[in-house]
Amino acid sequence: MKSIKLSFIGLLLLVLLFSVPTKTMAQEESGIDFDKPVVLVHGIGGAPYNFYSIERKLRSIGYDRSDLHAINFRDKTGNNYRNSRQLRDYIDDVLSNYDVEEVNIIAHSMGGANTLRYLTRLGGVDKVDKVITLGGANRLGATSVPSGVDFTSIYSSSDSIVSISMSRISGADNIHVSGVSHLRLLTSSRVQDLIVESLGN
Repeated sequence: MKSIKLSFIGLLLLVLLFSVPTKTMAQEESGIDFDKPVVLVHGIGGAPYNFYSIERKLRSIGYDRSDLHAINFRDKTGNNYRNSRQLRDYIDDVLSNYDVEEVNIIAHSMGGANTLRYLTRLGGVDKVDKVITLGGANRLGATSVPSGVDFTSIYSSSDSIVSISMSRISGADNIHVSGVSHLRLLTSSRVQDLIVESLGN
């Protein structure tokens, strides 16, 4: 009986030893800096819940819910001047709660233009490491990516809202996908895999 108890305890210890670090090992292998919070930036008429599917994907690879921050713009018209300023203040508030100096941003649609204006006009370059836009109206915010930011633009030829020419931007890793509508860019598993890959590069 004693040997059975010892065997059980030994087995339990082995399970604990090999199961607890699994998440940490997966995080390390991904190349993603999980210490940097992620700010999610919606587009015209959007809201934080637009990113529900993306948040679920990010949590599945190792992000904590508390590290994902979705802004809710007061101005739903996509006003570049007002929204970029609200984004600046929002990121400052997020960073005040972390022992890091930069965030990563995932932006959809007009959120891409708002993000680029924040980067180019409001000093955001020093506070942002990576930006990933999904069907971003990027050229409404800048004609090229400012140096110092790792920028990925993911867009689709099936997007009937924002054209490819509006999303493609000089200095970015421009990634074309097909068969994905403007709103489906927020829920497509293929796009989410590209987001994870871009966060890890």
